[in-house]
Amino acid sequence: MSADARYKNFVELFNNPKNRRKIEGPSVVNEGRNTCGDTIQVYLKIENKKITDASYEGAFCAFSNASASQVTEFVKGMSLDDVIAIDRPKLFELIGDDLSDNPHRLKCILFPLSTLQEACKKYKENRGKKEFKKDLSDIPCHCSTENEEIGI
Repeated sequence: MSADARYKNFVELFNNPKNRRKIEGPSVVNEGRNTCGDTIQVYLKIENKKITDASYEGAFCAFSNASASQVTEFVKGMSLDDVIAIDRPKLFELIGDDLSDNPHRLKCILFPLSTLQEACKKYKENRGKKEFKKDLSDIPCHCSTENEEIGI
């Protein structure tokens, strides 16, 4: 399979992301930082221990963006415990690729899920107290040259 065909879904979600926005009045916000310099803020609205809305913002590569897009769409309507229990095989199914041959990119697709799961844990631990973090939208992502390699 060519790189263009393999990464088509990632490019499509980069150009047309789902849920890349800030939720007004979220129940919890969690900030994540990946070792490559990517940053993400996950916003969750929670009612009756279920996620009613999920979104994200930040500075990250196309792979993290695709993962965040798919994961935030998938978790809507789920309980916090079910979200915390999402494992790698389920994430790979959502993404359409496990990227096991590329450990750097594997880290990128796991990053949004772990940040979202941490948000669920924080919400449970703090009994719903809001945790707001600083705005990360102006922090540059260090993956720009790799994004250019796949055509975005």
